Amino acid sequence: MTAAAEPREVAREHRAALDAYRTAIAGAYLTGKPEGAVRPLAESVRLMPAYQKTVLGKADAATYYQTFLKRFEVRTYERSPIEVADLGQRVMEIGRFTMTVAARGSETHTLAGKYMDLWEKSPSGALTLHTAAWNHDELPKIADQLRFAEVPSVHLALQARVPVTAGIRLELAALQKLEETAIAQHDGKTWALFYANDGIVLANHGTVVSGRKALDEYFERHAKALPVFEKLDLRTHQLDDLGDYVVEYASGVATWRMNEWSGVNLGKGILIWRRTDGGTPQIWRAIGMYD
Repeated sequence: MTAAAEPREVAREHRAALDAYRTAIAGAYLTGKPEGAVRPLAESVRLMPAYQKTVLGKADAATYYQTFLKRFEVRTYERSPIEVADLGQRVMEIGRFTMTVAARGSETHTLAGKYMDLWEKSPSGALTLHTAAWNHDELPKIADQLRFAEVPSVHLALQARVPVTAGIRLELAALQKLEETAIAQHDGKTWALFYANDGIVLANHGTVVSGRKALDEYFERHAKALPVFEKLDLRTHQLDDLGDYVVEYASGVATWRMNEWSGVNLGKGILIWRRTDGGTPQIWRAIGMYD
């Protein structure tokens, strides 16, 4: 990962491909026919839905969409992009979505959230969807129905970690340990320092948090609301070094208690790192969600 650089201008044909996908995925949901959502997926695609384990590969991703549409009728679906950026071998789009769904023969629910799509450039320059991740602005009443046991998927937190070697892996592993300490100690001020001044967090059960002031306020508030962590383990499972940016696929295992409640939660997320002018790695874009 090199020093800080602004994202490249997104090529016109790539913007057109992303525009076409937004139309295609909306059509897939609204018609109940998943082909439009599945067709652009890479063979090694990674789906990271909220409340569902990670889905790996195009065939299992197709099963996910088929199963979702078998359980739910989608009455409305809209996507609104916030940002599109060329990161070298990846094109990133982040945005917001809203959808109205009804379990077959049941009441209607409106879901609102954020998404991050990472598209991979082929040798010909065409894009395939490498990663799709999304979360929700608040815990839906139907969260349990958004889990599909019949879809082949894995708890990312239970998969192998990236081995620690010299270079960026060592840097991020060290920062990860400091982050664990800051979170466990409810130290929002230190936690916020992990994020770039122009960073954007697509907060799970929250909103879009953008810029230094909003990030500082968010992490101070969020840290104070956290439970007591008896154990917190942050894990890195894949690092894609794109030169100016590094994409981290991460997870967390939290053993917690709060008053009379306690439990163990598994979560996952994507962190996109970029170096500051001074050389320090900081998180530039982020999204997270529970399994």
